[in-house]
Amino acid sequence: MSEMVPGKLGRRLDRYLSRITPFGFAGAALLAIDGKIVLNKGYGLANRAEGIPNTAQTIFSLGSITKQFTAAAIMKLEMQGRLYTGDPLGRFFPGVPADKANITLHQLLTHTAGIINYSGEDFVMADKEETVLKILAAPLRFEPGKEYAYSNAGYSLLAAVIEQVAQQPYEHFLQAQLLAPAGLHHTGYRLPNWSEMNVAHWYNGRNHFGTPLEKPYPSWNLLGNGGILSTTGDMFRWHQALQSDEILSAAAKEKLYTPEQQDYAYGWRVVATENGRCIQHNGASSYGSSALFRRWMDADVALMLFCNTDYNGEVLIRTLEEPLETLIFGGAVPLPPELPAEPPCSLEKVAGDFVLPDGAAIHVAVENEALHLTPASQVGINWLLSLSEAETAVYNQTFHRTQTVMAAALAGDTEPLLNSLARREARTPGVLRTWQELLEEVQPTEMKVLGIRPSLYLEDACEAITKFTGLEESGWFVSIWRDGQNVGVLLTELTNDNIFTAVAQPITANTLVTYHLSYAQPRQFQIEYEGDNICSLVSEQNMMAQKE
Repeated sequence: MSEMVPGKLGRRLDRYLSRITPFGFAGAALLAIDGKIVLNKGYGLANRAEGIPNTAQTIFSLGSITKQFTAAAIMKLEMQGRLYTGDPLGRFFPGVPADKANITLHQLLTHTAGIINYSGEDFVMADKEETVLKILAAPLRFEPGKEYAYSNAGYSLLAAVIEQVAQQPYEHFLQAQLLAPAGLHHTGYRLPNWSEMNVAHWYNGRNHFGTPLEKPYPSWNLLGNGGILSTTGDMFRWHQALQSDEILSAAAKEKLYTPEQQDYAYGWRVVATENGRCIQHNGASSYGSSALFRRWMDADVALMLFCNTDYNGEVLIRTLEEPLETLIFGGAVPLPPELPAEPPCSLEKVAGDFVLPDGAAIHVAVENEALHLTPASQVGINWLLSLSEAETAVYNQTFHRTQTVMAAALAGDTEPLLNSLARREARTPGVLRTWQELLEEVQPTEMKVLGIRPSLYLEDACEAITKFTGLEESGWFVSIWRDGQNVGVLLTELTNDNIFTAVAQPITANTLVTYHLSYAQPRQFQIEYEGDNICSLVSEQNMMAQKE
């Protein structure tokens, strides 16, 4: 499917995505309204070393969007009368432990089975029998059906069920029963002919992870729960196929889209938004790739967004969900300024270490044809955000309070954390569950408050991001603060710790602009010279960082 940008809305989104590309975006997007494509285009580079651009035909990883194909395959087998979503695991696997024998396919599909999340690294070779035994031998997280906990391993079990019932490999069944009939010829793991396709390389910060086709295959730690490859055009064809009853019956889709706990249905989340019912899923990996598939059913709007890089340690699609929805439904999003055709000054000339009056350091490096300004402390974060004096006081106070609360929690005393809560009585159970989840997954021995920034989740709030490190894993605990109280906590997944880095571009020889994709707030810094050499950067609050 070729590149296209027809119509006013398509041009509006294209303008936004083109403008943010120099500030960290790389990937491809497709938007369809009333069944017609209004944007299908690639942005940034698929291969930085060779300068190969992303296009509308570039192959990307779907990540956990893969789960909807696994769910659709289960529904297809149910339509054929070969299984039922109420069937227990004991029907498919001999010798299932007693505590798991009655887990149903429905519970696996809705993440309510209590099965562990991971069975191993995505691209470590693991065969089916070994993986199934490992998952079934692991302790349950809770009594099946009682709670919700996202489980990639649960979808690996579903893939194994599909193979057993269909008597053919998982990917072959998908191709024969779902993908080929829907016209998806560039979707799959290894069956499509990828030889002449442009496959996006993965980038996490400065790390280059190559392409998914270079990774070991097959790995049953990934099969069925993530990692299928596709294009924007193929995913639009899948959207169209799901709009009709040719691939899945109306009754099957009704089950597919009926949420159980925490808005999760069968391989989809189903949520109510101000723009109507939205059926969606995303996917991401620590390698830098991420994907988003959102379908606003009442408005007949479908969005596919693929990315092949992280965004300063964060999953790139998550920084773009809100601004894209705002633009699609008529709202305004501040844009970074348009860059001149030629850089007005050398990026290498700006690079180096800068120091604020109190000694706080800002490291400036050239990465991927942009400047990356990384603060070493909260003082540097405040400078990059161009905070006012009053805002600076709030952020500093929040930083020190978070240090106290989190250090106590790590030492086994959660009382300061609970005392910091707004509406303590109502929020305590959820906060304790979140904290317990962190302890179970990370088993932390060290704690560091990385910094405070404007909240991505609540207006007029800031959030503290604390990193907990264990012997093998790390976890990031986010506490959201407003008016001196903790109004919410959550766990987040980061790919590295550079979350406070600001991506910048010079727009004149004397002006540098940063633009954070989540906040959509351009910030200007004046470049000052001594002769031909850059000597300092001055923020909007007139605070100078001197170059060392």
